[in-house]
Amino acid sequence: PKIGIETVPSGANFVMVRTGDGRAVFQALQQRKVIVRPMDPYGLPEYIRITVGTPEQNRIMLDALSEVVG
Repeated sequence: PKIGIETVPSGANFVMVRTGDGRAVFQALQQRKVIVRPMDPYGLPEYIRITVGTPEQNRIMLDALSEVVG
């Protein structure tokens, strides 16, 4: 799904996503059994880091993320 949120270009197996309140989004996703990394410990409180997974895992994460921020 198209969510319309900002991402940081990456050549790694993860994507940093600007979500507003990264800690709140992290907690909401955790409740949906989707694990991401909040970036506030790194001085980036508006971001979460999402590891690229299988197509199925990516779909589940995108669905959950769209529920939380969409």
